[in-house]
Amino acid sequence: MANLYREVSESEWRALPADSCQHAAHAMLYSPWPGKLFGKYEFKYAVLMQFRFDGTIGFPGGIVDAGELPEEAVTREFFEEAGSGEGTKVVFSPADQVFTHYSSHTQLCLHFYAKEVPSEQFAAIERAVPLCKHWGEEVLGSLRCPLYTLPNGLGLPAFLCHQFIGNSKEQLLLALESRGLLSHQELSAAVETSKKVNGFVTVDEIDY
Repeated sequence: MANLYREVSESEWRALPADSCQHAAHAMLYSPWPGKLFGKYEFKYAVLMQFRFDGTIGFPGGIVDAGELPEEAVTREFFEEAGSGEGTKVVFSPADQVFTHYSSHTQLCLHFYAKEVPSEQFAAIERAVPLCKHWGEEVLGSLRCPLYTLPNGLGLPAFLCHQFIGNSKEQLLLALESRGLLSHQELSAAVETSKKVNGFVTVDEIDY
């Protein structure tokens, strides 16, 4: 599905026919996260994603309503799906937009945003997700994307083996690199390792 989408400029997406193209906006929230897993593997950042109603993984967001700008839509959708608790309000602006993808096959134009927030706010948002408007319906849970790769090849490579909705896996990889959370080399290595994950055997006694 991801290769059906191509990146488009603002002038290109604004020129798309309104009667046949549907716009959606999604966002990746992240925060610097100190500490190490088992005292060895740096967390680096906490990156928020969600379990969706259809069993896939994606980002908070949704359809851009008539008369809305993409940043207004993603702000509204994020509030409905993740940020409705005290101290969790997140407002997205054009400066937070990372890229826009369009598919002539699906007639979807996908606007993607990424925003860094303080760790205290990030944790508050995680705690508030079960209180959101769409909890238990469109949103079945929140999760973090691990940014480390363990010696046995698990971690981020294993995470990339999950079923992602649409082109959200591509959005994740591009945003992680664009925002400097991981380098191109680190991401390329994780993608290559993910192709071998199904062949790994893990047991509780493995020394991570």
